[in-house]
Amino acid sequence: MKKILLPLSLLCGLGLSAQAQWVLQNTTNPETPPGFYGSSIYTVSNDVAWQLLREGGVANAPVNNFARTANGGVSWQAGSITGTNGYQAANIHAMDANTAYVAQFGAGGEILKTTNAGKNWTKVTSSSQYSAPGSFANWVYFFDANNGVTLGDPTSGYFEVYTTSNGGTTWTRVPSANLPTPLDAHEYGLVGSYFALGNTIWAGTSHFEADDATGKPARILKSTDRGLTWTASSAIPAFGSSGQISAIVMTDANNGIANNGLTMVYTTDGGTTWQPRTYTGNFGSSDISSVPGTNLIVSVGPNVASPTSLAQYGSSYSKDNGATWIDIDRNKQYTSVSFASRTAGYAGSFTDDTGAGGVYKATATILGTSRNAELQKALAVYPNPSASGVFALTLNSAIKAGTSVRVFDALGRQVLSQQLNATAIASQNATINLSKEKAGLYTLELRTENGVAQQKLVIE
Repeated sequence: MKKILLPLSLLCGLGLSAQAQWVLQNTTNPETPPGFYGSSIYTVSNDVAWQLLREGGVANAPVNNFARTANGGVSWQAGSITGTNGYQAANIHAMDANTAYVAQFGAGGEILKTTNAGKNWTKVTSSSQYSAPGSFANWVYFFDANNGVTLGDPTSGYFEVYTTSNGGTTWTRVPSANLPTPLDAHEYGLVGSYFALGNTIWAGTSHFEADDATGKPARILKSTDRGLTWTASSAIPAFGSSGQISAIVMTDANNGIANNGLTMVYTTDGGTTWQPRTYTGNFGSSDISSVPGTNLIVSVGPNVASPTSLAQYGSSYSKDNGATWIDIDRNKQYTSVSFASRTAGYAGSFTDDTGAGGVYKATATILGTSRNAELQKALAVYPNPSASGVFALTLNSAIKAGTSVRVFDALGRQVLSQQLNATAIASQNATINLSKEKAGLYTLELRTENGVAQQKLVIE
C-alpha cells in the first residue's frame, strides 16, 4: 500500500547556514534539481550515501530521481531512475558507491538494480512477480551481495514476499505456510516501512479501509532468517487511529521503536509485543534512524502534526528507547535521516532555487561524548549550589556563538536546551534559568564541533 504523504512547506528554511552538528552538503556545482527534497536516504559509510529525491510543493509528486556521493559529500551526482513509465521509487537500498536497488511501486511494480552508480537501471524481477492487479513491491533489502528480500501486499490471500540468493537474478516466493495470515482484506504492506539488523528484518503493515476514517490496528511482521519464514506481532491498538506504521528502528535484537507521525510505540522483546510510548522532548516525525553499535536513535522533522514555523523543525536523539528526546538542533527542515555508524550519517532536506543543498552530513561530534579540555577549563558556573535555580555561566574566548547549552536531570531527561548567541559571547555571560525545576542534582553540558564539557549543578 502507498504510504500517506503529508505536504511539506519550505517555511523559509532554505539557504540557512549549517551549525556545528550538521554540515550542509552539495553547495558547489550542484547537479540536483531546485526545490526537491530527500524523501529517503541510505547511508552505506562515511563516504557513500544515496538518496531519493521528490519535488517539493507538488502534491503526490512521483519519486523518480536520486543523488549519490562517493567522496563523503564533497560532491553529489544526480540522476533519473529509468524504469517502467508510471512507476515511482518506494525505497533505495545501496550496497556500495556503484550498486544499489530500488523498489518501484504502481500496479505491477518492479525491482531495479544499478551496478554503475545509477547510469543505468535494470529490472531484476520477472513478469510473474507482482502480476496481480494493484500488486507491487513496498520495499527491497539486501543482507549481503547475494541475499535479499522484498515484500508486497497480499495476493491470493497472503503477503507477496520474495527472496533471492543470487543478487536478484532469480526470486522465490515465500509460501503462505511461512507467513502470517492477513488480519482481513484491508491489511497491506507499507511503502518503505521496514528495518533490518543482522539476519533479522521487521516490516510494518497498513490496516485501513477507504470508508473507515479511523483506521484499524496495524502489525509488525518479523523474519529472523533473511525473509524465509515470518511471524507477526499482535495488533497494535496505538495505531488504530492512523492505520499504518510508517517507520521502524531497532537498536539491538530486543529494543526499538515504531511510529506513524507523532504516535510512537516501543518494544523490549524483539517486536513480539509493542507498547504505547509517552515521551518528552522534541521528537521529529519525518524520519528516524538508529545508530549501529549504540543505543541511540535519531529523529528529524517537525515536533507537531501541523507545523507553522521553522522553530518546530529540527533533529534530536534518544538513548532510552524513545522515552526522552534531546535536541541536536532546531530551526532546520530535515526530511529524512540515515546513520551507518556514530560518525557516518546523512540527513535529507530541500535544495534551493539553484539546486544546491538538499542534504546534510553529521559531524564527528554530533552524537559524540568526547571531552574537550580547553572547553572544560572555560566552563565556570556560579552560584553553585543555587537556592533560586538560576545560574550564571561565565564565558571566555574558547566558547563561540552557536555553542549548544543543555541541562539534564538526574534521570537523564533534558530540562533545558538553548544556543549561545553573539550577544552572550560578547558580554561573556549567559543565564541558566532552572527556577521551575525541583531541588536536586543536574548536569550542564556545553557542546561544540570540537567536543563537549560538563558541569554538575545543584539546586537547593
